[in-house]
Amino acid sequence: MRREIPIGLALAVITLVAFWPIGRLGFINYDDNFYVTKNPHVQAGITVEGIRWAFTAVDAGNWHPVTWLSHMLDCQLFGLKASGPHWVNLGFHIANTLLLYVVLRQMTQAVWRSVLVAALFALHPTHVQSVAWVSERKDVLSALFFMLTLLMYARYAAPSLAQGPKSKVFHGLALMFFALGLMSKPMLVTLPVILLLLDFWPLKRFTIYDLRFTIWPLIREKAPFVVLSLASCVITLQAQKAAKYIASADQLLPWYWRVANSLVFYTDYLGKIFWPVNLAIFYPYTPRHLWDYICSALLPVMLTLFYLRRVRSQSYLPVGWFWFVLMLVPVIGLVTVGMQAIADRYTYLPSIGLFIIVAWGMAGIAAMATLWRTVMTLGAAGLVLACLLDTRNQLDYWQDNIKLFSHAIETTRENNFEGYFLLGYAYMESGNLNAAGRCYESALKINPYFEDARLKLAEVLLLQTNYEAAVAQVGEVLQLNPKNAEARECLGFALAAQNKITEAVSEYTTALQLKPDDVTIREALAQVLVQKGEPEKALACLQEALKIQPTPGVHAQIAAIRARQAEFPDASRHYRAALRLRPDTPEILNNLAWLLATCPDMRVRDGTQAVGLAERACKLTQYQQTIMVGTLAAAYAESGRFDEAISMAEKACALATKSGELDLLKRNQELLALYQKHQPYHEPLEKLVPAAP
Repeated sequence: MRREIPIGLALAVITLVAFWPIGRLGFINYDDNFYVTKNPHVQAGITVEGIRWAFTAVDAGNWHPVTWLSHMLDCQLFGLKASGPHWVNLGFHIANTLLLYVVLRQMTQAVWRSVLVAALFALHPTHVQSVAWVSERKDVLSALFFMLTLLMYARYAAPSLAQGPKSKVFHGLALMFFALGLMSKPMLVTLPVILLLLDFWPLKRFTIYDLRFTIWPLIREKAPFVVLSLASCVITLQAQKAAKYIASADQLLPWYWRVANSLVFYTDYLGKIFWPVNLAIFYPYTPRHLWDYICSALLPVMLTLFYLRRVRSQSYLPVGWFWFVLMLVPVIGLVTVGMQAIADRYTYLPSIGLFIIVAWGMAGIAAMATLWRTVMTLGAAGLVLACLLDTRNQLDYWQDNIKLFSHAIETTRENNFEGYFLLGYAYMESGNLNAAGRCYESALKINPYFEDARLKLAEVLLLQTNYEAAVAQVGEVLQLNPKNAEARECLGFALAAQNKITEAVSEYTTALQLKPDDVTIREALAQVLVQKGEPEKALACLQEALKIQPTPGVHAQIAAIRARQAEFPDASRHYRAALRLRPDTPEILNNLAWLLATCPDMRVRDGTQAVGLAERACKLTQYQQTIMVGTLAAAYAESGRFDEAISMAEKACALATKSGELDLLKRNQELLALYQKHQPYHEPLEKLVPAAP
């Protein structure tokens, strides 16, 4: 027991060293927006409504309420700062590493072999995705409950307990942790069979010789685990069908082709684990030559036959192999889900089986002679060091979106249309519209029917004010799929940009009929209804959106309309509700600050609060936005801090001059003259308060 603590510390330290750059990583634009950065339920933190949503939502094609709750807790603790969730992911990964060592040590009594398995698990480059990707919290979290399930099961199966009262407690705890694991990620559904494998080796609760006498009681005790697995399978299939992640019947390959493809994918995974080069965040389906296909499909079959022949002499071989095979079954392609062929993150738990084969195999060779022991010791150290260095190298690609997706395209050759799509999105976020457009065009050359890429290309063209070309792209999508709500929404945006408000309302209305629960479409429709001079209809639209999903954008739009209607207390209430959902949004901070500083209703005005909000907005935008600096000046004036108001107003004038914003320059010059007379600015009651001052 004395050496367990230094071993645990060593494992924790090398894992921390390997993943240390993780604290500098940000969110990526692949799933992180859906899971965190644009998810108002998650951003609100732990709330009664959020908990209710977490246990009923199937938005991500999975039912994983525990994962949703963990993301909510992140936002509660860290806000929208990416470093917090990254460190939490790493904390879970370190905990999983230590628990894996404890479980194997307890089951096998083999210290150094267990250390090697845990070290390979901690440092293997294919696990970078699961740790460095905030959206893959479900991987490390479900693995934590998986390890705890194994730990409790090992205690339950210990001969010393002999099926006494304590053993039932451990069985119940194992069942509870398994349920929590399934509620984190349903990939654990094959765990009951893994427990049966562990009964054979290393727990030795049955042997090949007495199989028919001992196997049935062991199977019966797994019945509660099987019930949970079946329930999880049913819920997951329903969730993925609802999210349209599962291929439709006309898109499905025949069952025998899917089985053959799954064998090929097993070979691909073996290659990634034993030679982890050219790793990427997305692997497209790749055409293969017939000979490559046959060889790839035969390899797992031959390995299975080989390991079965070793079932008596080297029991760890079939157990490790079938651990790998069975844990990959849910994602191996028997059910077609998503566009990727394979994914590094899917190896997080399955790879443990192969690490067991490596560690126990090397120990077997080391036992042959002193020389071999030295060779194997050096080999194990070399493996661990190579994994550590490769992991650090892989983490470098995660520094920003452009680097990550450019690397994915480079390593998967020319057919990665999803990679080009994601790279285009990254360029859009960075403001490089020309590069984004080229990426979307590349994606469409590979897959001309990729509707999302065509719509994003249309969005780029809209931002470049090339409305005719944008409408043409949207028309291509609608020609293929007239019921594409996103295309209707994009067309509505294009028409609104050309001031064709009536036509825009028509397109948004059609889009809403196709997707009545889409809050984004309701927000867009409300905007054009305001432009059309129908604020009451816009309010009704937004109130319906609030019932569906109370987003910051909906609250902010309602607040802007209510301010124009001189319903200032209600406007303030909705701005505050928007800020509770997304506290660091400069536009909302600015608008509420302007209302509190300049409102005609003295009961609403609050200069001190206005200063705090405006200062936050300016800090977030580095004091480079004319409007926000002008709002801060108005807030200072309302607080009686006229010297600071004058200074900020002068800065606003300078920014407006530099950026050529002549209307804003004139407006801030008028306000500056007012502040120089030590007078705050209050909106005239008869004047409508602007949405963005």
